[in-house]
Amino acid sequence: MDNVEEIEISTVYLLVSKSTIPKFAGRTYIGYTVDPNRRIKQHNSGEDGGGARRTSNRGPWTMVLIVHGFPNNISALRFEWAWQQPRVSRRLKQIPELQKKLRKESNFEYNFRILTEMLRIGPWNRLPLVIRWLANEFHREFEVGKKPPLHMPICFGRIKKVKRKKKSKRPAKERRNHKQPANP
Repeated sequence: MDNVEEIEISTVYLLVSKSTIPKFAGRTYIGYTVDPNRRIKQHNSGEDGGGARRTSNRGPWTMVLIVHGFPNNISALRFEWAWQQPRVSRRLKQIPELQKKLRKESNFEYNFRILTEMLRIGPWNRLPLVIRWLANEFHREFEVGKKPPLHMPICFGRIKKVKRKKKSKRPAKERRNHKQPANP
C-alpha cells in the first residue's frame, strides 16, 4: 500500500476512530471531500482546524476506505447522504437488513454492510465507481453473493490530489475574439 496514485476526484470516505477513550473508540464517520489527505488532517486537528463537530476530540481518526469515480459532486453528495441515512434514504429504507445494526456488529462492519448493498442497487450500480482501501487492518472481502458489479474495481493504496490548472479570468467569448496586436 505504498504506491500513491494521483487523481482529481469527488470522494466519499469512511473514517474510524482509534481513540484510546472507550466511549469513542471504533466510532465511524462518513463524509465527502475532493482532497482526502487534507480532510483527514482537518478531522484530526479538531473543529478549529476545519474538522467536523462529530469528529472533534474523538480521534485520532483513520481514513479506512474511499469511494470515487462519481460523475459530479452532486451524485457524490447524494451517495454520502444515503450512506449516512440508510433508514431515511428512499433507496435503502426498503432493505430490511439495513435498518438495524446487528448485535456484536461494530460500527465499521455495519457501515461496510450498508456500502455493500448500495453498490449493488440503482443508481449507484451503474456508475463507474472505484472502491479504494486505505488501511489494510480494516480491509474486508465482499461476501460471495454481494460483490460489487464487475465494472467497479477494488484498489488499495493512498492517493494524491492533482491540482487543476487555473482558468483564465477573461470570459470565453472574449478569449475567442481576442486578436493579437500587430507588431509595429
